[in-house]
Amino acid sequence: MMRRLQQLGLVGLLLLTWGIAAETPLVNDQPPEAPVVPNPTVVQEKNLVLARLKEEQRLRDNSFAITPHNTNYLLPLTHTDRINEEPFADSGPELQHTEVEFQVSFKAAINEKPLWRDNGFLYFAYTAKSFWQAYNTGESSPFRDTNHEPEIFLTFTTPYHAFGAEVPVVSVGVSHQSNGRSGIQSRSWHRVYARATLEYEKYYFSFKPWWRIPESRKTGPDDAKGDDNPDIYNYLGYFELRGFRRYGDNELSVMVRNNLRSNNKGAIEFGYSYPFAKTKRGYIQLFHGYGETLMDYNHKTTRIGIGVMLNNWL
Repeated sequence: MMRRLQQLGLVGLLLLTWGIAAETPLVNDQPPEAPVVPNPTVVQEKNLVLARLKEEQRLRDNSFAITPHNTNYLLPLTHTDRINEEPFADSGPELQHTEVEFQVSFKAAINEKPLWRDNGFLYFAYTAKSFWQAYNTGESSPFRDTNHEPEIFLTFTTPYHAFGAEVPVVSVGVSHQSNGRSGIQSRSWHRVYARATLEYEKYYFSFKPWWRIPESRKTGPDDAKGDDNPDIYNYLGYFELRGFRRYGDNELSVMVRNNLRSNNKGAIEFGYSYPFAKTKRGYIQLFHGYGETLMDYNHKTTRIGIGVMLNNWL
């Protein structure tokens, strides 16, 4: 039932995207006339999604500028209550609960000009998220897990509204996510996804449902082909919902995943950041649930970390 609802949701967003391609122009190179309002800070905080898109367009011709995709951050100090030692039980190192976490994420537009009627850009993106046992010098400070996610997606701006909110951007794409390991430590999956970004007053939301591309079953645990994690849906669910709110210089974010089943599993992540330099922000992250990494997709943990963020969602 959930897979059927998920597929219907993806089809609906795909149809919406097709209609947008035929009808809606992308934000042009000239800024729109500013509305007459008494408080200029309202103008600055309005349409953060479209403001980011215009800034990305401005930097598109600069070969020395790298456009962020997801958040880029470094948490030099994180602590988890339950480290996942099971994948390393046979021959792995003794793991510590304190480690370094960081994420690097960027994207690049493949087409220089819009695809349809001044709307539509095709992107390649790559995200790497690592957990590094930097303080575990007795085990030569190994990387416990690194998740690699290349993806290709198509993005359109829209004039539509849903649930009383603006829907300034929708995207559809394909992603591969893997931890780059082999044998019993290998984890990977392929997904087709859609993403709608919503803006309601000063609140921003991103809803991303996905459909997993099926894989054949493994003939045995040492089989290099086949599905590494056939039950990943049970823990990472069928969608990801993100929220964002800015209070002056303070930025709050939340991420939620859920399998929407009676045997309920999922994850929630809270983030808080505050600027201490022009392009850098202090960052605190709290995660609870399953799937913090692919290696931990079926392992429940709670982690708190503190560090530096280079860019937020908006």
